[in-house]
Amino acid sequence: MNRLLLALPLILIAACNKDPEVKMENATVGEVAKEMRKQGGSDSFVNPGRWQQTVALLEMDAQGMSPEAKSMMQRAMEKVQVHTVCLTEAQAKSPKEDFFTGADQNCRYEHFNWGDGKIDLKLNCKHPNATQTMVLTGTYEPDSYVLTMTSNSEGSRPMEKMTMKMKVDAKRVGACDGTEGADVAS
Repeated sequence: MNRLLLALPLILIAACNKDPEVKMENATVGEVAKEMRKQGGSDSFVNPGRWQQTVALLEMDAQGMSPEAKSMMQRAMEKVQVHTVCLTEAQAKSPKEDFFTGADQNCRYEHFNWGDGKIDLKLNCKHPNATQTMVLTGTYEPDSYVLTMTSNSEGSRPMEKMTMKMKVDAKRVGACDGTEGADVAS
């Protein structure tokens, strides 16, 4: 899940232009990435540069979680994390196939709707002993976005069921300066 948090800035700003629109159902990760590249044409979907995202954990629940673990989760929900990334011109124009899910080829979009300043997607990932569903909804502009992500995971045992909901607020804060990737918790 931490990899997903760090990838969110790139996931979410990959198509921040109100002109192109991508609507797909039952699509592979590669099919969505290909369509996003095609819609990008010669222009960037988003302004390249330094992006800052603020992540707040709103809810988290896991079956069988000990009282100590629940207390730790509650403390985590009280903290806000800030991540920064540098989005290059090349990344803004042409995201790679694994741009949205990393190297995980076990994922498929139930639906992927991106356009007119709105995003709504549902991604299902199936592994031998676990499944994960991620629902992402929100709004975006070329230099900012706000979204809510809900993730449900289920493993082969009842205690491996977890639900998490978070809010992400991001904005372009200028040119890249080489300090991107520094995480700050408050």
